[in-house]
Amino acid sequence: MENRALEAEGRISSSRTKEDALANAISAAECYMKAIKLATSSTERARLKEKCLNILARAEEIKKIEQWQPTMSHTGPVIMSSDTPKAPVSRRQLPTREEVILLEGSKLHGLIFPPWVSEPDEQEFAAPNGEIYTDPSKINISNTHADAPGDWGRPSDLLGGGLQDDSTSREQPTMQAAADIDLVQDVTADCSVVASLCAAVARPGGTYGKLLERIFYPYDKAQGIPKMSKSGKYIFRLHFNGCFRKVVIDDRLPAPRNSRRLYVFDRQNPGLLWPALLEKAYLKVRGGYDFPGSNSGTDLWVITSWIPEQIFLQSDELQPNDLWSRILNGFACGDVMVTLGTGRLNDNEEEALGLAGEHDYAVLDIKEEGSEKLFLLKNPWCEALVWKGASDPKPSSSSSAASKASTNPGTFWMSYAE
Repeated sequence: MENRALEAEGRISSSRTKEDALANAISAAECYMKAIKLATSSTERARLKEKCLNILARAEEIKKIEQWQPTMSHTGPVIMSSDTPKAPVSRRQLPTREEVILLEGSKLHGLIFPPWVSEPDEQEFAAPNGEIYTDPSKINISNTHADAPGDWGRPSDLLGGGLQDDSTSREQPTMQAAADIDLVQDVTADCSVVASLCAAVARPGGTYGKLLERIFYPYDKAQGIPKMSKSGKYIFRLHFNGCFRKVVIDDRLPAPRNSRRLYVFDRQNPGLLWPALLEKAYLKVRGGYDFPGSNSGTDLWVITSWIPEQIFLQSDELQPNDLWSRILNGFACGDVMVTLGTGRLNDNEEEALGLAGEHDYAVLDIKEEGSEKLFLLKNPWCEALVWKGASDPKPSSSSSAASKASTNPGTFWMSYAE
């Protein structure tokens, strides 16, 4: 209920009219009142009551405003609120039947993914006598031929190098990005997965590390980045089949074929390892690298456990202005990750529009300047088509990160109306 109050509160500043702002303030106050009734401690009730009183005072101030001016856009760094409520933790004891169902759901693609119990100990990643871990599970690379011994390689043998030039020097694997992250796919048909990773990395304030901290092990909490495993073993906490589950992989990656990579890579940081490992863990859950494709809502739900919302822009029930306000405010607060998907397009339409049919795009930034509502989109394909719309607007006051992103191959600005 408090989340609903925060959503309504967030819509106040961007409300188009004074009446809308007042309605959102009243809605927030009502939600806080309901949250107060549901609170389990006096401290919690006092905190919520203070918020409710603040909103009521704000509503009175709105009534006195003669000329309402909505806040049009977010600019500059985003300050994440310290009041953001923690994720709820259920204290309900699961009945035996439900526990059995969750255990039965551990079996997938001939593999076992047990329910998550607790964070792994550092000893799980130790390498006694220098032993390197090899995952005994079989992960398919291709549905056209059986995997051969040379189909897999360790990161030190694969990362770095030019996209189609094996003569370029390799780089040492690292978890630290030295430049802005620029993830792309090459051969594997997992545009939704790569678009999802791009959307997560684009989260305002550089807060994607907070997402990784909850799903990636080992993790260096002091540095805010994943940690290199001495043994090559990595554990992920992913959400599927009813609960969080333990997914174990080694650090081997599919070897390039015809100088084309089968794993996600970073054009700006060729040695960056964690995106390829996260992709491997997810594709293990989905059956392998012969992944037929999905949608980003499903991918992000499994990876982050955030509940997806799929919106059809052609729907007769869609309220464009309300939707835009929700997305703009949520993105500014780091509360949403956004991707866009195209429908079927024939070859002529793809060429004319510069858009790929049945393809996922990541939203890297969202801006509103005057009457212009703009998305900064990224095509995750490494050799990408880009939008050929009527214009390619570049906001004059866009952030430095967005300015850099707009110069990267495959990124482009598109208006909300388009």
